[in-house]
Amino acid sequence: MPEHILSGIKAIVALNLRKEGKLQREIADYLDMDRSIVSHYLHGRYPSRKVIEVSEKIVKLPMELSIPIISSLSDNKQLTKKLINSLYNIAIIYKSNACIGCGKCLECPYDAVSTNDNIGISIDHEACVLCGYCIDECPVSAIRFKSTGEPKFELISQDFE
Repeated sequence: MPEHILSGIKAIVALNLRKEGKLQREIADYLDMDRSIVSHYLHGRYPSRKVIEVSEKIVKLPMELSIPIISSLSDNKQLTKKLINSLYNIAIIYKSNACIGCGKCLECPYDAVSTNDNIGISIDHEACVLCGYCIDECPVSAIRFKSTGEPKFELISQDFE
């Protein structure tokens, strides 16, 4: 079942990239998938309307809830990062004045969080896959998602039969 929901989220991203003017080949390269599947996404033949509706419900949840769900759907964390970026237009920020130095965020499974010289942390945005682990671990909300613009997705269930 998770792979069906992941397909629904990919379809949402694919259709939104198409609305931005991206070509089918560019979308397939971005999502690291076969062009024929992207064609099915773009023409509303796959996935099913029900899968799209469930995927849209996940995408419409507050980011703090939807991003961990999306992140859990695939082992390919670079793909997950692309999907999250395409949907939400976000970054992870750190507020040093709120940090208590507990170090829980340093257990990032992707080694994207490290200490710096100022008795604080640094976030390597290249290594970060936007999984939200550090956010969940921080007891004082010193790390959070921050929107870098408006969410970039439009709902597409009306495009599916």
